[in-house]
Amino acid sequence: MKNIGIKYYKMGLYTEKQFALFVKRGFVTEEEFKELTGQNYQEVMNQETI
Repeated sequence: MKNIGIKYYKMGLYTEKQFALFVKRGFVTEEEFKELTGQNYQEVMNQETI
């Protein structure tokens, strides 16, 4: 599941907020999230969605 999430994120199929769910579910670590997105997981999760 981890590799699929990373692949789809890199393809642009997931936003940072959607990809953050992989951290919440334990498929990706917060460190991996930051490496891939350049953003902190907690900051992304605290953002308001429009």
